[in-house]
Amino acid sequence: MKRNVSLGLSVLSGLVGLSCMLSLPAHAQSSADKSQQPGSAASAKNTEPTAAPTVVATAATATPALLKPSAAPEGTENGYPDVNPVFALKEGRMVCGNRRIPMDVKVEGANDKAVLLTWNKKHYVLKRKPTSTGAYHFDDAKAGFVLIQIPTKSMLFDKKNMTRLADDCVPIQ
Repeated sequence: MKRNVSLGLSVLSGLVGLSCMLSLPAHAQSSADKSQQPGSAASAKNTEPTAAPTVVATAATATPALLKPSAAPEGTENGYPDVNPVFALKEGRMVCGNRRIPMDVKVEGANDKAVLLTWNKKHYVLKRKPTSTGAYHFDDAKAGFVLIQIPTKSMLFDKKNMTRLADDCVPIQ
């Protein structure tokens, strides 16, 4: 019982602190606006105590402009800048995991905008999608396959069934 009360107080104090922190930018802006007005109580040389202004901040006014979707740079899909990979795309015959499952990756066309994936003796064309992490991300919406390539390995996912089909895929030397 004592632990539940302690946990509840911790969560409550965290929420109160977060709401105070979010309201600070709006409160500071409101105070700055009032002090610049010629007839405001803040600019007057009056020593009478005045009631503190009540400021109600909403998440929209407290959120910095960089986090708003409208402030996202052009050409981004997820609100973050697209980052091109700094490593070469690994292609050719690969083996995956301890079971050494085979997978073939072949670049389609003159650039790396699409790859031909051979998995379980079937061929799939996966189109490249932009990422903010610098990894290669290829997607086939119809088949539900997603191929992710980072410098150390490739991974194949089935997003329809939410499973990882292959991991630790490395090219055969």
